[in-house]
Amino acid sequence: MLAAPLKKSVRTSVILPAGVHARIQALADANNVSTAWVIRAAVIQFLEEHAGETQLPLKLPKIKKES
Repeated sequence: MLAAPLKKSVRTSVILPAGVHARIQALADANNVSTAWVIRAAVIQFLEEHAGETQLPLKLPKIKKES
């Protein structure tokens, strides 16, 4: 997955539903890594699996707004 550190990195922000963030945090905690590491690894894996594709291979699920 993350075999070598990236030479140049760019900071970006995403807004996640609270439940998704909690799941990422739990996964990170269980593996002694940061949430940023989990998200970065997931994005890199996704891009490698779909290299060369020009359309998104997924549809975002409809998320219920929390009150």
